[in-house]
Amino acid sequence: MKNNYFYNIKKLYTSNKTSILSKKYNILVFKVDKNINKLEIYNSFSKIFGIKIKKIRTLLVKRKIKCKSNKSLIVKIWKKVYIYLYSDQIFKVEYK
Repeated sequence: MKNNYFYNIKKLYTSNKTSILSKKYNILVFKVDKNINKLEIYNSFSKIFGIKIKKIRTLLVKRKIKCKSNKSLIVKIWKKVYIYLYSDQIFKVEYK
């Protein structure tokens, strides 16, 4: 998995906070594979999207227990990545 850049990135994480961060501060938030490090994240985004990255911050989101119709579900631990872009970099996201 270390050399396959497409499997490291899972999806773009969207919420109210992340939309404000992307518009105001040029920060992207992604869900990635929890076993990769910052250097692999940097290489993946540079190769796939062709953008220059200023800084990367990572964090592990804790496990949660959610109740759904008399069943309790456990949401697994996952890694969130904040990618800071330079001010001249533009990353457009299209929603369908």
